[in-house]
Amino acid sequence: MKLQQKELDGGIVLFRIEGNIVGGPDAMSLNDEVRKLIEAGKRKFVIDMGSVEHINSSGLGILIASLNAVRQAGGDLKVANLSARVVDLLKITKLNQIFESFKSVEEAAKNLA
Repeated sequence: MKLQQKELDGGIVLFRIEGNIVGGPDAMSLNDEVRKLIEAGKRKFVIDMGSVEHINSSGLGILIASLNAVRQAGGDLKVANLSARVVDLLKITKLNQIFESFKSVEEAAKNLA
């Protein structure tokens, strides 16, 4: 898993994930970065998952932990560009009721503004 980060207008932090989210140190880096940014005062996050084909239970746990950390700090996190496979996984696990997903990063960012 490869993680890229940049700041959008309005103080929104965009994470682009490439590869599979299957746990381990690479995936934990997402959670670590989110926590550091929360400490630095950031509260709005978008995760672009357009290049993610597979997530396992450990990967889902990391996404949930990141979402919980952001919401406990009074912020929000949206996901964007989900593949059909990831959408199906979120439906099966009922996590589509917890994660608000959007077709594009722009739509997700507008929802946070």
